Amino acid sequence: MQSDPTRDGGGLSAIRSVSQWERALLAQWFAGTDRDGPAAIVAAYVSERSDEDPRLRNMIVIAEQEKTDLAFLLYRPTGEVAWVLDSARTGSELGRYRTLPEALNAVRHSRGIDYALPAKPAADADQLVEASNKQ
Repeated sequence: MQSDPTRDGGGLSAIRSVSQWERALLAQWFAGTDRDGPAAIVAAYVSERSDEDPRLRNMIVIAEQEKTDLAFLLYRPTGEVAWVLDSARTGSELGRYRTLPEALNAVRHSRGIDYALPAKPAADADQLVEASNKQ
């Protein structure tokens, strides 16, 4: 039986924060999803406000049909590389994915986003400046 991240004592390790880069990927994915119809995604956000369920902190929450219709939870446990996709309705694990775009694409395919691109930049700006200064 899979651990349920929405229940106390589920044995889940700490969940790492969602980076700004990952938030940008989430926003790009959400912008390309349908808002109505049978495949509607009406909300996709990182749960971090104090008035939200503390068990969902640092998780990506995805709602279908209505904002209160939580359907999927995405998170990366601290010290792990894989993104975990859980059903918010049943608490069962639906899969583990190497990158956030792969996990989001497992929820719904998003129009106009090239998921073949790397999930993270090859190097940050400081590394690029340093590399270009050495040449």
